[in-house]
Amino acid sequence: MNRTQRLTVGASGLGLFMVFLDLLIVNVGLPDIQHRFAVGEDGLQWVVAAYSLGMAVVIMSAATLADRYGRRRWYLTGISLFIAGSIACGLSPSIAMLTAARGVQGLGAAIVSVTSLALVSAAFPEPKQKARAIGIWTAIASVGTAAGPTLGGLLVDRWGWRSIFYVNVPMGVLVVLLTVGFVTESRNERARRLDLAGQTLFIVVMGAFVYAIIEGPQVGWTSPPILVLLATAVVGGALFVGHELRSPDPMMDLRLFRDSTYALSIATICTVFFAVHGMLLLTTQFLQNVRAYTPTATGLMIFPFSAAVVLVSPLVGNLVGRIGARVLILAGLSALMMGLLTLIASEHRSWSLVLIGLGLCGVGVALCLTPVTTVAMTAVPVERAGMASGIMSAQRAIGSTVGFAVLGSVLAAWLSVSLESELESAVPDPVRRHTIAEAIIDHANPRAHVGGMVPRRPIARHNPVEIAEEVFIDGIRVAFLIATASLAVAFLAGWRWFRPGVGDPAAGESAEKLGRRKGVAPAYASSPSSPPGRAPLPPSSPSPQ
Repeated sequence: MNRTQRLTVGASGLGLFMVFLDLLIVNVGLPDIQHRFAVGEDGLQWVVAAYSLGMAVVIMSAATLADRYGRRRWYLTGISLFIAGSIACGLSPSIAMLTAARGVQGLGAAIVSVTSLALVSAAFPEPKQKARAIGIWTAIASVGTAAGPTLGGLLVDRWGWRSIFYVNVPMGVLVVLLTVGFVTESRNERARRLDLAGQTLFIVVMGAFVYAIIEGPQVGWTSPPILVLLATAVVGGALFVGHELRSPDPMMDLRLFRDSTYALSIATICTVFFAVHGMLLLTTQFLQNVRAYTPTATGLMIFPFSAAVVLVSPLVGNLVGRIGARVLILAGLSALMMGLLTLIASEHRSWSLVLIGLGLCGVGVALCLTPVTTVAMTAVPVERAGMASGIMSAQRAIGSTVGFAVLGSVLAAWLSVSLESELESAVPDPVRRHTIAEAIIDHANPRAHVGGMVPRRPIARHNPVEIAEEVFIDGIRVAFLIATASLAVAFLAGWRWFRPGVGDPAAGESAEKLGRRKGVAPAYASSPSSPPGRAPLPPSSPSPQ
């Protein structure tokens, strides 16, 4: 590995490190953001969902553009957008600008995700060197997942919430300098055409659906704007499916879903990201808004989850061939359900049970995602591997976005329905009771009516704060039960339809081909193993496989 190759790995890995870092680092800053802008649950949902939504809607087209016009060029474009979005986030004077800037970050993250691995692969034509380089690249990127919550907590405590965005700027500038100086350009002359109509329909569908889900509890589910948005999502979805099935160069080749194994694998991945990212959002809010943990303490509480993902994931790849992908997938889903049930049982009162629950969730993610990714990629013809991988990456981002929107809205709806009636015993005056309930709901904070984020102290029974905390806990419990139920459905479907031996080398795939398909980003990433629609190149050619 020469100097240019080492710096290529460093530049590509550091770019994806930034993308991974922002998946979780923002969560610990949400209560401070909420306090600064005086926003409710819907505002916080938009801050986190805008990032994953930006990734989800363009990740497929970004790969096509990078293939056609140069991966190095588009990698620099993605990093530049990410830096610009980070600066705009840090300078935001309003929640609307912060949300828009997070969307710009997401667009940049999508481009970085689909080009990063391709640049590494192009720099290492020799298979053994390529495998080693991808391993180093994976390790660099994975550290971002583990570092996110803890680093975010330290930054927020020391310099405030804006610092979690500014930290991206020096890293991004370093990536640009390394890329300009040492990374070589590569492209695919056989790249498919951009599906502009499909891209437009997909943006409309996702935007309308997510907006309706997030704003529904505040505006009212039967209000005309929400009904129009939901109808737009349904009609747009039907048009999108019809267009993609007819298009000779679809953005998302839905014909791949005719293979039940691939379809079930994608559904499982989407469900895992739905449950996990929604859980992390609500847990972070709870620890700070209800238990009054500092951002640093919150980051340390979340650390067992990210540490388990990073530590267990490298061990799982070797286990696929030994005990089978099906067993690992079902074990991972079981661990996730056990983790969520542990969090529910703890009522978030016992910090030890919270740590155990989060650790189990991390182990579950690690056990499940690597084998289910392998199963998905072995279910499709090798010439469709690029498209299949791109769809998988988009579904990860979609699952995260819907998890933020749906589970956050469950909490908001629970507070709206239950809080005022529960406060009746403590606050007999209906006017004052309504004022207190409105303040708590608007800020998703049981202490909003007494100044928001104040140090926790003993409170008397039937105190409004205590009652609000119990309602908040009940709302989170309901959201976690919904997440657990979705995982249970995925478990039962996997038990029924994932056959023994699925995805294993012994099931018909050569070890060499399986290894090539498994040369992907870390399972928790939102990056595809190769650009969508990419036909495999001869072994002597640089390929993101």
